[in-house]
Amino acid sequence: MKIFIANLQNELRKLAARKKYYVFLIIEVAICVMWGLIGMIISRASRGVIGAEVVLSGLPMTVLGFFIQVYIPLIIFMASCDVFAGEVHDGTIRASYMRPISRAKQYFSKLAAVTAVAIIYLVVLFVMTTVVQAMGARDMTGVFTAFMSYFLDIIPMIVLVAFAGMINQFSGSTSLSMLICIIIYIGLYVAGLVVPRAGSLLFTGYMQWHNVWVGVTLPFFAILSKIGMLAGYGTVFGCIGYYLYERREV
Repeated sequence: MKIFIANLQNELRKLAARKKYYVFLIIEVAICVMWGLIGMIISRASRGVIGAEVVLSGLPMTVLGFFIQVYIPLIIFMASCDVFAGEVHDGTIRASYMRPISRAKQYFSKLAAVTAVAIIYLVVLFVMTTVVQAMGARDMTGVFTAFMSYFLDIIPMIVLVAFAGMINQFSGSTSLSMLICIIIYIGLYVAGLVVPRAGSLLFTGYMQWHNVWVGVTLPFFAILSKIGMLAGYGTVFGCIGYYLYERREV
């Protein structure tokens, strides 16, 4: 476990050394701040007819859909390409394979590092939207529900990380791996919209995992089947990705 944690910290340091993740984090914060400013502008322009609390009420849940389905997946794809295809492209993967650590621990510590980055973005989003909402809305009764929704959406994010890790084993080019991840993700998402029945069977249809639990009461066995499906996707992606990583020759 100590070796796994040490390699996880090493992967996190590698990602932290890349300034683009700070830039995207600043953009995320800026979007939240801009949303708050828009609420105040609308309130003043309407001379109080439309209060800022109307625009900002439930802000954490309002922006969650966009970030959990579009923004954070892009971050996951970038981070996955950096820790996998990026190392193959610049040749540093040879040094990683020479270290006294099993490839299993290497692979899953990389996935854990990408997951940690995604969770950081999610936490910052929740904190910023909650703060902005508190500045303009007096009613904060939905904060706990929003917190639970954000927490639940970590589960499909982990599955997406496993998916990105698997895709990165098929290419040693960061740009190509990124392109493949995006194309497949968009393709599956669009397929779920065009064919609703197929959407219920695709993991991309559950990126807003909180919808299964919050606000909608589903039968126990229906929820159990969805949990099993996501767990199955994550297991398959993780096993295939690790198998290819283990067999990779450099």
